[in-house]
Amino acid sequence: MSSSHTYDVVIVGGGLGGLLSAVMLAKEGMKVCVLERDKQVGGCLQTFSLQKKVFDSCVHYIGGLGEGHTLWQIFKYAGIMDKLELRAYDANGFDKIAFGSDDALYPHAIGNENFIEQLLPYFPKEKEALQEYIKTVTTVGDHFPLYRLRHGSADEKTAVSGWGLTETLEKITGNKKLQNVLAGNNLLYAGEAGKTPFYLHALVLESYMHSAHKIVPGSSQIAKFLWKELQAHGGEVFRNTEVTKLVEENGVITYAESKEGQRFYGKQFIANVHPEVLLGMVDSEMLRTAYRKRIKGLKQTVSTFMLNLVLKPGTVPMRRYNIYWNASEDVWEAVQYKQNEWPANYAAFFTEDEANPGYAESLSILSYMHYDEIARWTSTTNRTGDEHARGSDYDAFKEERTELLLQKVYERIPELKGNITAHISATPLTYRDYTNTPGGSLYGIMKDINKPAETTIATRTKIPNLLLTGQNVNLHGVLGVSITAIATCAELVGMEYLLGRIKNKFTSSS
Repeated sequence: MSSSHTYDVVIVGGGLGGLLSAVMLAKEGMKVCVLERDKQVGGCLQTFSLQKKVFDSCVHYIGGLGEGHTLWQIFKYAGIMDKLELRAYDANGFDKIAFGSDDALYPHAIGNENFIEQLLPYFPKEKEALQEYIKTVTTVGDHFPLYRLRHGSADEKTAVSGWGLTETLEKITGNKKLQNVLAGNNLLYAGEAGKTPFYLHALVLESYMHSAHKIVPGSSQIAKFLWKELQAHGGEVFRNTEVTKLVEENGVITYAESKEGQRFYGKQFIANVHPEVLLGMVDSEMLRTAYRKRIKGLKQTVSTFMLNLVLKPGTVPMRRYNIYWNASEDVWEAVQYKQNEWPANYAAFFTEDEANPGYAESLSILSYMHYDEIARWTSTTNRTGDEHARGSDYDAFKEERTELLLQKVYERIPELKGNITAHISATPLTYRDYTNTPGGSLYGIMKDINKPAETTIATRTKIPNLLLTGQNVNLHGVLGVSITAIATCAELVGMEYLLGRIKNKFTSSS
C-alpha cells in the first residue's frame, strides 16, 4: 500500500460532522482524509435541481448564523462564514404555526422580547408564561456548556436533561393552545409527547430565535466551502468511496476498506455514519454484543414525504417565513397519524425568485411519513451512482400522495393552484438511500427522557482510536452537529485548546 493512503485521521462519511471535524483537525496540521460513498458530499446538506431551480434536500433554513452566535463563531473559525450568501427571514415571524382550518398564523419571532411581543396579541393573558418560557429556554442553553463555547462539566447538562418537553410546557402555561403554538414547529426535531426532552426543543428553538437564514443558492454551499477549506489545509476527500469495513487488529482500527478493496490506513478513525450502519462495518469483539443489541433496538425518529414545486414566475407571493401546519389542535398527534388521515402536518419553505423580487420561484413541502407505508419497496435502491427505478406502482403511490398533500396546501396558499410548472417528490426510501439512515429517519436515533442512558450515544467507543460524530451523537441539526464535531475533535486535541482556537484566543501549534 502506498504511503499516500496513510493518514493521521481517516473520517468515514462526508456529512457536515465529518467535513467540519476534518477541517478542524487539518487546521492543527494533521493529515486527514474523508471517505464519502456518494457523488455529492454534505449528507443532509445535499441539494438537487429541477428546471434549473436549486432545492435543499433536508436543511431549508438555519438558526444561529447571526453575528456573535455560537454557529457563526464555529463557521468563522472553519473559514467559511464570510463566503456564505445569506437571506434573512422576517424578524417578526420566521416560522408561523397553523392549525386545521383556523385562519390564524401564530408567529415565532427573532429576539427574546420580540418573541413575546409578537405572540401577545394572540395570548394577551399569557405574558408571564411567555416570559417564563424564554427564561426556561435560556436556562437550558446555559446548562449546555458547548452551546456557549465553554468547557463545563457533564453535571450541568444532567441537571436539565431529564425535563420532558410536554411536561415542561404544561408547567409553564395551562393554556393548551399556547403549548401547541410553542411546539408547533416540532417537525424540526420530530418530537413525541412524553418522550422528547425539553432541551432538544430549547436548543433548536433558541438558535432560530437568535437569527434565521436561508443559504443561497442552497445548503450544499456549506459543504462546498468546507471541502475547499479542507483542501487548503492539505486534506483530501474521496467521493464514490463506500467503506464496507473498519478493520480492528490488536485492539485498534488499522484501516478502512472500500467496496472496491482500497485500504486507507490511519492512526485515528472518526465515523460520521449512523451507529447501526457502523456496526455493520466493524467486525470486532471490542464492540460488545450488549452494545450492538442496544444500538439495533433503538427507536428512530419518523421519516418524511417531501414535495418540491417549481412555480410560474410572478404568481406566488414570497413569504419570508415558513408555514408549519398541523391538522389537529394537538401537535403531538401528527407523528402517530393513521394512513387514512395523511397528511397530518406539513412544513412549507419558500425560495425567492431573484429575477422577480417579491415572488417565490419554488416551494418545498415536508410531511411526516412512516416507513411502513413504503416498506414494500424496501429492497429497491435509487441514488446518484446507483440508480434503479422502483417501479410504476411506487410512482403511482408518490403521485397519489402528491395530490393529497397539494389539496391541503391549496387551502392555505390558494394561488399555488394552476401555477406549478414541475414537481418532484421524495419518500422515506429516498432519505434512506441518500443519508444512509435506517428507515430514512429524519434525525436518526430518537431521544427519550424515559431511557436517557440508552438513547445517548457517546463520541468514544470501546475501540480507543474510533470516535463517533454526526447527528446521532448529542444533537442533530446544523448547530447540533457542529457542536458534536467540536466534542469529537476535542478528544484528539483537548477541549480547552480547541475552544480557545475557535474563540481566537491563540494560534495553531502547527
